[in-house]
Amino acid sequence: VYINLIFFFFSSRRRHTRCSGVSWARRCVQETDPEVFKDNQTIEFGFKVDQKTILENYVLFLAITTHSKEQLAHLHDLKTNYIQTLERHPKLLRLVNDLLSNELISTKPADFGFDTVEIFLKTVHHYEQHQKDFRRQLVQHNIRVLEKYYRKIYVARVSELLNVPKEEVEVEICEMINIGLIFAKIDRVSGIISFRKLQNENERLNEWIFDVNKLLDIVDKTCNLISRDNEMLKVCLLYTSDAADDLLCVDLGGRRIIKKKNT
Repeated sequence: VYINLIFFFFSSRRRHTRCSGVSWARRCVQETDPEVFKDNQTIEFGFKVDQKTILENYVLFLAITTHSKEQLAHLHDLKTNYIQTLERHPKLLRLVNDLLSNELISTKPADFGFDTVEIFLKTVHHYEQHQKDFRRQLVQHNIRVLEKYYRKIYVARVSELLNVPKEEVEVEICEMINIGLIFAKIDRVSGIISFRKLQNENERLNEWIFDVNKLLDIVDKTCNLISRDNEMLKVCLLYTSDAADDLLCVDLGGRRIIKKKNT
């Protein structure tokens, strides 16, 4: 167990782990006798292996990991199977709930109170990158929430809602588009972000059929209007012709102008 934990913490000091690494660490925690994790217990390598420290690192490495189905599965697993443990750590519980919610959350890491957690300490390699990744995932979470409720939204409005600069909003959206987290486009001239939902084959086919039917309806209405105008024109010409045959004056609108004859 100690060897596994040592490997996990040393690997975390090189770079933040992927979800597969987090999954492996979780299994280590599950298979370990709870008596092993005693408060403030340290080993000769100089870092803690108590339950709180491992849980904090587990949750926060999930938080700074790029959003994916596997990440969500781990978060749901924490919320379902380890709720009693999380309730003893309100900050971690709040973070898990926020990441699983469909609501806007704070984009300021300081608001979560994790400044003293191991992965953000200066003694850990790449701690600055960990802090940047944490903020990035908070911002990207909010962008995914906005995608669910908006079809179009101004960049300035997103910047206001997320409390981040416009330039950072554009950078994060472009990054999310590139890795396939969202489907959107930015009109830099008008400053509008257009979100579009990812559709499966059936949804695309249904949308195509709807568009074709809509187009046919427009063509049908246009043909009816043209046909009606043609009929009105024929009536107007016929009326004008009859008036001309009667040697009556006709104005430009085809209306008869009857002149009284002098007696």
